Amino acid sequence: MMGFILFIISLALVISLAPIGIIFTVIKAIIKWNYDIFNIYYKNLAISLDQFGNVVMKGLFNTVLINSQEHLFGDPDETISSVLGKNKLKGTLRYWGKRLDALLNGIDKGHSIKSIEN
Repeated sequence: MMGFILFIISLALVISLAPIGIIFTVIKAIIKWNYDIFNIYYKNLAISLDQFGNVVMKGLFNTVLINSQEHLFGDPDETISSVLGKNKLKGTLRYWGKRLDALLNGIDKGHSIKSIEN
């Protein structure tokens, strides 16, 4: 039950405070006229959302995207792209896993392989 309570609290905090944090960072980057602040901040946000998605979609992705019990989705410290890359190297991507991998690689060549985390 404690996990559920902590989830509700963290969700409420993110929903209420994330817009303030994003606006603050945008204003700070504009004032300092520093593109790197934007770039690093949004890259870190993307990685965090990717890791969140890896946990949230664990059940569905393990069923639909891969044919493996070796390297599964769901690790909160790993991105979806990293799991796709590891399964791609092992040849264990299902049809939809290959399609998602192709989409990501169309945006960033070699994305899933480059994203592999140890």
